[in-house]
Amino acid sequence: MGDSSTADMIGAIVNAGKTAWDIIKDGRAVSTAQSAYCGAVPEKIPFTKLYGWKKKTGSWNVVYENLYGIDVIECELKYSFQYNGQCEAHPKSVFVTNFCVWAPKCDVAWGFTFDVNASTRGRPLNVGTKDKVIGAIPLLVRMSAGGANSKSQTMELTARGDGKLLTK
Repeated sequence: MGDSSTADMIGAIVNAGKTAWDIIKDGRAVSTAQSAYCGAVPEKIPFTKLYGWKKKTGSWNVVYENLYGIDVIECELKYSFQYNGQCEAHPKSVFVTNFCVWAPKCDVAWGFTFDVNASTRGRPLNVGTKDKVIGAIPLLVRMSAGGANSKSQTMELTARGDGKLLTK
């Protein structure tokens, strides 16, 4: 038998969570958003064989102004994910799970609308090498505000097994 790479032994990197969820709907935080998540974990390794998880959290604020420069939408968005998931057979490889974005607070002025949703962008991927796999999953966060001056914005957040969070 020939040598197999780590990537062959762990199988495909799969998303064991959701592919899309609402974070804010009709200007109100969706209570189930905090329990929606995605990740990049190995297909052939049971979750009971993954260990070493660490947690990363953070937040950012979204503020929209009306035509008079008055803040009409103020929202706090939070993210969290667990990274550094390892398995005994491949200690150089790391994975990510429980990647979640939610809104603990959102204030929308009367006459304005605000919606935010998240969806995975494609499939999970390996951003490392074939022998040192780093699982990663990109998540698109779409925000749309309506009123006298409607706006929409999409951010791409990529959580990686090595703990990095990349934003575009």
